[in-house]
Amino acid sequence: MQRRNHFARARVTALMQTLALGAAFLVGIVWYPLAVAAKASPSDGASAPDFALKSTDGHNLRLSEYRGDVVVLTFWASWCGPCRAVLAELNVRSAQQGGDGATILGVNLDGDAGRAESIARSLGLTFPTLVDARQSVGRLYDVEKLPFTVLVDRDGVVRATWSATTAPRSELDRRIEEIGQ
Repeated sequence: MQRRNHFARARVTALMQTLALGAAFLVGIVWYPLAVAAKASPSDGASAPDFALKSTDGHNLRLSEYRGDVVVLTFWASWCGPCRAVLAELNVRSAQQGGDGATILGVNLDGDAGRAESIARSLGLTFPTLVDARQSVGRLYDVEKLPFTVLVDRDGVVRATWSATTAPRSELDRRIEEIGQ
């Protein structure tokens, strides 16, 4: 009799485990699309997610502190060759157009402040280099390919993004002039 009860309990336990797995599967089917849809990504017209990061010179900088300025965020890594080209182009723009209200912030995703500082120095960057050691800001901005550039207007709204390429200088200048007025 005990043996029969043991098998009955084992079948009930197996049935409950199967039901629990099925329920978890159904919850996953319903929850996953909702989670993906809720993911913040910096599309045109969306508010730029605020963040604070330490710069290579030791200062903490917060995006919201630049409200009132047009901001160009560029995400980069030391191993990314095209990133260096974008940084050099933005550095030229910064030197030539510095007084037009556009602020450039480079966000390094390596997590190594010393390496980021070394590359910024070797390129002669004149704009702040921020270190996203945990890549939390990279995730916040849904960075999938590097370089990734985000243009934010004076009200903190994303106006354009460019991924894995540099925006043509004339396009960036046109967009900055357009939203800077």
